[in-house]
Amino acid sequence: MSNSFFERANPPPRRKTCTACTKAKRRCDHGQPACLRCSRRNIACDYSAPSIPIRSKASNRDLVVRAPKPRRQHNQSSVAPSPAPLLDNNAGSSASLIPWSQNPDLLPLGMADLEDVDFDLAFDELITSDAFLEGPLIAPSLTPKPDDMLVPSYDSAPGSLESVIANRLQYALDEIKKVPTTVVMENQAPWSHPHLYRAHMPRDMQDAQACCALYITKSKINSSFVLRTIQARAHELLASPMPKNRLDILARFHAILLYQIIRLFDGDISMRASAQHTLSSLEHTILALLPFVKWEPEQPATGPAQDYTACPTKDFWQEWIFQESARRTIFFTCFFLVAYSALVGTLTNGCEERYVFCQSWTMSAHLWKAPTVVDFAVAWKEKQHLVITKQGFEEALRDASADDIDAFGKILLVSALGIEDARLWFYNRGSCL
Repeated sequence: MSNSFFERANPPPRRKTCTACTKAKRRCDHGQPACLRCSRRNIACDYSAPSIPIRSKASNRDLVVRAPKPRRQHNQSSVAPSPAPLLDNNAGSSASLIPWSQNPDLLPLGMADLEDVDFDLAFDELITSDAFLEGPLIAPSLTPKPDDMLVPSYDSAPGSLESVIANRLQYALDEIKKVPTTVVMENQAPWSHPHLYRAHMPRDMQDAQACCALYITKSKINSSFVLRTIQARAHELLASPMPKNRLDILARFHAILLYQIIRLFDGDISMRASAQHTLSSLEHTILALLPFVKWEPEQPATGPAQDYTACPTKDFWQEWIFQESARRTIFFTCFFLVAYSALVGTLTNGCEERYVFCQSWTMSAHLWKAPTVVDFAVAWKEKQHLVITKQGFEEALRDASADDIDAFGKILLVSALGIEDARLWFYNRGSCL
């Protein structure tokens, strides 16, 4: 067997290596008076110190790589200093820090030898408060633009939007949220007469009323199923073509309103986003309904109807039900779009352009609540009914009494006067809101 085989099979203890083994980078068995390798090769075995200059602890500290401090001194030149060399230039190739005859992983190291070693990497100066304040804390690309947000920002005086909502819109919002229930329980809405669909209810309104019945039974257990069904019916309706018959158009209009109210005010984010993207469908339906609407002219007199020759008949009553429902639906839709724009902060050019389609509606709880044609005829002849235009609402309120105002009128009255002034208006007329 070769000499190297015996040297590898018999690892030496951790003692000083002879000079010959150190230079040859071989293991030494530290034998006395000569190691096995030197005796086999008949060479001198010397255990004296190696012929390299002895380094002190102070000189060994130069071997530690020091990280340059990031602080810039004004009095220094722009030339960066060169890093300290890992090895001294005078050290030869045979002067290794770790003797090759020993395993570097098993190199003995005492903690006392580390006392003079400088491990300061100047992190205290690298991580300072000034270092974080020199640039922006948030990358601009991570901040969404206002156009990309679901609800755009509202640049107004602090508290003004909240004041408008609480004073003028909150009452209307509370009444609007009750509509799905009243449609199911009473077959009516503030803009939809209870006898409008007595003879025939189009399919679109049937589906919407069924969805309202499903919605008012929503619970934590069936919530996902209910909302998914309503969302599917809404998408199906919006994807269908516009009907030609006037009652079908009005029924489609009412169905879209119900779906939008549920989806916008339920609180589900996905449904609200979907409803916001389809708000324009309300305006398209207004344009389809306008050719069938007859606007009442403004009456100079505010008393009972003066035209006694035109006695209300059953056909007249049924026609009035359709026309008044259509007029109120258009008025409410314009109000609804303005109110929701105010809620999300997108109402910038005022609300006049939204009411361009609105001409008039009849403010008379006696006519609206008449259960039969006889009651309608009595109210038409004996009770005052006011034709309200978008310019003459406040003027009509001076002549109206508290029992003339129905649910639809209360919504518009509170939105026009504010909740406190509206309560005072009813109180001065012996009633309450």
